[in-house]
Amino acid sequence: MRARYSGTQIFLHWLSALLVICTLLLPYSQDLIADVLGSAGGVFTLHKSLGLTILLLTLLRLVIRARLGEPLLLETSARWKRHASKTTHAALYLLLLLMPLSGLLFGKRPVELFWLLSVGPLPLSDEARAIARQFHLTAKYLLFALILGHAAMALWHHYLLRDGVLSAMLPRRD
Repeated sequence: MRARYSGTQIFLHWLSALLVICTLLLPYSQDLIADVLGSAGGVFTLHKSLGLTILLLTLLRLVIRARLGEPLLLETSARWKRHASKTTHAALYLLLLLMPLSGLLFGKRPVELFWLLSVGPLPLSDEARAIARQFHLTAKYLLFALILGHAAMALWHHYLLRDGVLSAMLPRRD
């Protein structure tokens, strides 16, 4: 088995990471960038567009992961550590799928994808929209926590264990 992720996997991981961070921060930076985007509505147009882009990237990443697999980076680690890693990655992927879907479900107005294409709201009851909204607004905190934990563990592997786990997801330095 290979010791690194493929170049495509690495690129999509870091692109996803950048888009997720931007998407999570957009609602909190609304006052700073609303003028640049034309209005507060522009901030949420970008937020929703990036969210749906993350959904598509995540689906693509899962397809590529299914085809190429992943390096066996923790094969000498304790079983519980391998289980914790797999569980955390599964939770991250699940949230990267569910967050954009729940955001799409709770909206009552069409979603403008990068101001180019309009996708009408789905015909859902107000109760279903309320559940999707509550999930979306609550799950973001779990996503924050998982991202922080993921980054902290990557740094722990890199600086304390020096075992090559983070290096397997970094671009090569040739």
